[in-house]
Amino acid sequence: MSLVRAERRRFFKRRLIKWLVVVGVVILGVIATAVFFDNQKVSAETLASAEAKAEAEYDFAMADFQRQLKACQEVPSGNVKPEYCQWVESGEQPQRDWYRAEYYMPSTFVFKGQFEEMIVVWAAIMAVIAFVIGASFVGAEWSTGSMSSLLTWRPKRMSVLGTKLAVLVGWLTTIAVVTGGLWTAALWATAVYRGSTAGMTPGTWQSLGLTGLRGLGLIVAIGVLGFALATLGRHTGVALGVALAVVVVGQVGLTILLLMLRVPYPEMYLIPTHLQAWMSKVVQVSNPFANPADCMGGQCVEQVKSITWQDTGSITLGAIVVLLVLAFWQMRRRDVS
Repeated sequence: MSLVRAERRRFFKRRLIKWLVVVGVVILGVIATAVFFDNQKVSAETLASAEAKAEAEYDFAMADFQRQLKACQEVPSGNVKPEYCQWVESGEQPQRDWYRAEYYMPSTFVFKGQFEEMIVVWAAIMAVIAFVIGASFVGAEWSTGSMSSLLTWRPKRMSVLGTKLAVLVGWLTTIAVVTGGLWTAALWATAVYRGSTAGMTPGTWQSLGLTGLRGLGLIVAIGVLGFALATLGRHTGVALGVALAVVVVGQVGLTILLLMLRVPYPEMYLIPTHLQAWMSKVVQVSNPFANPADCMGGQCVEQVKSITWQDTGSITLGAIVVLLVLAFWQMRRRDVS
């Protein structure tokens, strides 16, 4: 049996990987179901009801305003008027524009305007699962001693680790594509039956497709990151521990340190900012420590800096390449036992 075929079979033989995929699908299914039942398709009756509610609220506000105005005008001269009289007597009565029908409409799922945000939800959930899969796929080999047995059968270390990595990337891509397709179909059905699919031009589909490709890249990259960390630590728990330390402890501590040192644009050093930039193409961060001397004529121009998905991609790719090089170097240099 070839090494590639053996690794492909080994991948889905692991119960943890099977359950992780099932858990991911279930979570996405629960969210899609909640979105479906939380939205409602707009009909002529729904619009008429919303307009009636808006009109009723406006009439009530006007009546209340007139009642308060009359009460203020009837206050005997010399008596202290209630505080609200200053606002009422200023003439700022309720405006019709404050009570629009759209404010009283039920939630409706507009595919064009909301699906991009849902792509981010899918990518975030599957990226977490991909990290654990990538870490456990190689980490379990070390902790159980299977790596030693495998190298006895196939003593080429670089070939073994490289094949594992290639199989992981292939399976993660497949899982991401399948779950992404199911996610898209579920939300498209929600838009058809509980919302709107208007405005879906070829350009819109292309834009959403590119966002989906970035989501796919994020899932695979995070999975490879887990693989590299587990290879370096030779245990799944090491990768999970490093991730927990970096994401929770490290980010909180780094935020406090950056603010204490008054570092300009502190958000650009944080992982969530770069994840947002990757998925939304660009994000702007501000400098909370701008020099007051930059204000001219009493007007201050906010200092902002843009972080693009290319910036985030370059940094992430560089970090993953470095970790993979270290992992393969360690695989070649250290004893396997």
